Amino acid sequence: MESPVVVGVDGSAESLAAAEWAAREAARRGADLRLLHVRDRNPRQGGADTTRSAGHRPAPRVLERAAERVRTVRPDVRVREAQAEGPAAAALARAAEDADPLVLGSRGLGRVAGLLAGSVSLGVVARFTATWAKRTA
Repeated sequence: MESPVVVGVDGSAESLAAAEWAAREAARRGADLRLLHVRDRNPRQGGADTTRSAGHRPAPRVLERAAERVRTVRPDVRVREAQAEGPAAAALARAAEDADPLVLGSRGLGRVAGLLAGSVSLGVVARFTATWAKRTA
């Protein structure tokens, strides 16, 4: 079976746009779409507590909202919702191992760190690159 397209969602406008793109990509590939929300109970760098996201909605609501939005764009794609424990970069890097591809928005809900053009995305790339380099060495 085709690897799922996995998209990280946190309730931000950027992550919802990424979910829409990921749904179109999943349809193109004939793959399932996995919406992944990472709950970090110990946020660092002054970021928002991701157990509550986007206007203080509980984490399950973040997944529901993303699924609703995806189904309006691509009702033919099978959507699965998943939750992982943070930190976000580590959890998303682990999800990338089974994904084809892993899709992330440009910025999330973090305060200062989120303003630096996707600090979680950069963390995922760094972790995944390090893992890949170890495997190919």
